[in-house]
Amino acid sequence: MFAVQAENLTKTYRFYNKPAHRLFEAIVRRPMHTAFSALEDVTFTVSQGATLGIVGENGAGKSTLLKILARTLNPSGGNIQINGKVAALLELGAGFHQEFTGRQNIFLNASLLGLSDTEIRDKEDEIIEFSELGDFIDRPLKTYSSGMVVRLAFSIATCVDPDILIVDEALSVGDVRFQQKCIKRMIRFREAGKTLIFCSHSMYHVNELCAESIWLDHGRVRSRGKTGKVVSEFMNFLDTRNAVSEETSPETVNKKAYSEVMVKNVLVIKEEKNNDQDNSGNDDLIIRIETKALVKGFTGHVGAAIFNPEEQMVFGTSTRHSGHSPVRFLDKQSFEIKLVNVPIKRGSFRIKAYILDREGLRIVDEFATEPHQFSGERPDLGFLRIENQWIKIG
Repeated sequence: MFAVQAENLTKTYRFYNKPAHRLFEAIVRRPMHTAFSALEDVTFTVSQGATLGIVGENGAGKSTLLKILARTLNPSGGNIQINGKVAALLELGAGFHQEFTGRQNIFLNASLLGLSDTEIRDKEDEIIEFSELGDFIDRPLKTYSSGMVVRLAFSIATCVDPDILIVDEALSVGDVRFQQKCIKRMIRFREAGKTLIFCSHSMYHVNELCAESIWLDHGRVRSRGKTGKVVSEFMNFLDTRNAVSEETSPETVNKKAYSEVMVKNVLVIKEEKNNDQDNSGNDDLIIRIETKALVKGFTGHVGAAIFNPEEQMVFGTSTRHSGHSPVRFLDKQSFEIKLVNVPIKRGSFRIKAYILDREGLRIVDEFATEPHQFSGERPDLGFLRIENQWIKIG
């Protein structure tokens, strides 16, 4: 059973140079507008209990698609079927009244999501507690910061127990601790077998939350499938298009789609071993990560990971996971991590390097190497070397 099924969705906007042109067009039956296609022939299916990520650059049609899924916007063509109650966190403040208090907006917004007054009263305390708004809950929404509005909106959207939760980039607003709290709730939402559709510029969160993803490019689906595959294709596209030479001016550098720091290169060095001291047969690898700071004063963490051909992470770590303090990035730097006795027996694997923010929530930049070949002479099956000994035969 599917939760969402979209077939050949299109959305076209008409732009008029003057308001009167709209009337003239209707009278003379001659086009006086410029057409813009925000979506073209978008087709996908989301099974019940599945998680779908939507990635793409600004202007790719992501928000338009989510509005159609949330039923706040009608498509120009195609068909869409949705099974289940939908809650959506889209534009900041959507469904709220600026003159109402936070408490009044709980009743307003939750009623728009289909809850009765009795159901809202049962959920009211839970919503207020999760939002952490305290005394502000009885103050007008116009006195709230953007982060406080997101707290309230996310609390309502997730506490009404929808079958399908749609989340746009709204979580990028607000403090980091509440973002982490929201991510944990979405993980629990996913584990409860609910359907999640998540749109974000944070590839880290898309990877963490979504099993499958689609990449929108100028309103069309450019790639769909397993999230690791789609994200890798999207990031490689950005890397290729935004490749920056050493001579590029800072003004041009800062136009990259992401980045306070960029990964310039990743080298994988195999270390020679002394077989008298180590007979494991496993390689030692040094991963050297070369970075370039694009802004002054940025602090964060460096990470490295190994991915198999299906873009599943075999191993990953970062300076944050290893307990190191945040790194201050200054101009050009080089970082090295040594992987001891890497137990990969054979196969083609990619090494990826990451730059993370201080809290490890956002991937600032990433770089994937060409496939690195591992080989071994042992006759065991699989791609991992695991020391073994038969202790009983017969």
